[in-house]
Amino acid sequence: MNLTLETLLANPPCPSLVYLHHPHHSSASIIPSTPTSSSSSSTTSQVIIKIDAIEYNTPKLLLSGIMNKLYTAGGQSHIGEDEREIRTFDGFSQKFRLWWSNYISKSQGKGKGKVKTSSKSNGNTANVAHGIEKNGEIGGISSDEGVIIMITKAERLRLVLGNGWSLITRLAELTEVPVSVVLCSTMPWDHIRPIRGDAPEPVHVYLPPPTRDEILSELLPCSKHPLWPRFLDLILSSVLSICQPKIEELHYLSISLWPIYTSSLPPHKSMIHLADQSYPIGNGLHPEEIEITIKLLTDLKQKSSLSLASSIENLLPRLIGSHEFTKSFLPKSTAMDGISSIVDFGKSSLPKPPSMELTTVEKFLLVAGYTASYNPPKSDIRLFGRGALIDGKRKKGGGTRRTGYGRVRIGKVPQRLLGPKPFTLDRLLGLFSSLYTEHSSRPEELQATIGGESSGSSSEDNEIEDDWLPSIAQQSAKVERKRKREVEREKKWDDHVDELAMSVKVWGLIPQLESQGMLKRVSPQDRLDNIMLRCETDYETAKTISKELKIILDEYLYEAVM
Repeated sequence: MNLTLETLLANPPCPSLVYLHHPHHSSASIIPSTPTSSSSSSTTSQVIIKIDAIEYNTPKLLLSGIMNKLYTAGGQSHIGEDEREIRTFDGFSQKFRLWWSNYISKSQGKGKGKVKTSSKSNGNTANVAHGIEKNGEIGGISSDEGVIIMITKAERLRLVLGNGWSLITRLAELTEVPVSVVLCSTMPWDHIRPIRGDAPEPVHVYLPPPTRDEILSELLPCSKHPLWPRFLDLILSSVLSICQPKIEELHYLSISLWPIYTSSLPPHKSMIHLADQSYPIGNGLHPEEIEITIKLLTDLKQKSSLSLASSIENLLPRLIGSHEFTKSFLPKSTAMDGISSIVDFGKSSLPKPPSMELTTVEKFLLVAGYTASYNPPKSDIRLFGRGALIDGKRKKGGGTRRTGYGRVRIGKVPQRLLGPKPFTLDRLLGLFSSLYTEHSSRPEELQATIGGESSGSSSEDNEIEDDWLPSIAQQSAKVERKRKREVEREKKWDDHVDELAMSVKVWGLIPQLESQGMLKRVSPQDRLDNIMLRCETDYETAKTISKELKIILDEYLYEAVM
């Protein structure tokens, strides 16, 4: 726990609003170690509760959950089920004041004196008076007494309480109770502060990433094998230079890679700590302890280099499960004549994800979205343009790359390393129309035969074919009729694609792709014009879909992946 936050909470009066930014720690590891009111040896009388904005995802659940936790932490008797449900902030404020009054009366009745109260003439419940500070007390209440409410995943409060979620930030002011609200989030305060600016400026506390010694102190007790500390050093040296994951993520990574790292070890005394059933444990064998040498460590590092690199790209972002990842890199076992032997069938590789059940139109939309995210808009005409040639035919897109086109200049980071960029809906539909026109299968009536003729040839062409020596005028007329039919077919096909691109069918597929996580809407949901989208598929997925459509993806990329 951060020392600054512990100091703030352990020395009342606490600030009314504290913002804890913990991008490198999980929500479960930020519980403060300050004494609560339940400890008898404590000189303070603080009630500390913790509530998660994901678990309590509605106003009713959040406000009722806070009161339920307060009654539990304060040692008071539970109230009726009908009274514990809170639907509005006004009801929460009244019950919060009533709970605080009862809590102060109970705590000061044990030897801290009586509470000064002021009863109203209308017969309502007595409220705690807030008077002038005297002898370390405010209105008869000791300054050591207070409530601390820690709300994790605070970035979701806007979704839970709406635009008026700033009421939580002014809880002490609105309820007249010495309460300190600690908002915990992995996002900075500037990203989640209320839009209307009606929240006070909190006391900012940043929780730095765990040091190497702190990580080792947490992970070293996981195994007693002599190679475990060397294995952790290898993981930390490889991972910490790239990113700063949480300790829980490093533990998940190490547990997945440990069987791969020790799969090639010979039988030794410490193999009982490997939990591997393939080793002959308990069969009367007493192997010697393994000798850790530089050659052994070098060989183990070389054999696990591929799995370690793949784990950072696939295991940390949860693109693949731990069991499937470990199984794909372990050597295959075969039983021959009752003897178990290890056989390595070539280079290990990750299992391919299951094929997605997408329609043809959805596949074209994904390929168009991927090219729109990774290509600059100025390259669309060159890569996707379809201009008219001299003979009236359409020039196809995707094959007009000049020498050096799309090369990355020195000092410029390629777009594939920076990630996808948002694009407009009109641009997506334009690229979709170009790809669908070139690579989609046409209806039978719009297809040309092998000789360039359509299936519905006119009788005049048949008469010309019967003449063994046609004149120049007849031959020119035949060519002109062929050209007109081809232009007419192209025009009908273009009109068909334009109608499809502007149809409800295609527009209805875009929200479906958003729900599947392949497209993401960047613009606000209530905006109807200038809708901005972003493609979330990776290069391998887009390339696989392109192959199914018989499209060479690199021909439509400004910076082709070589």
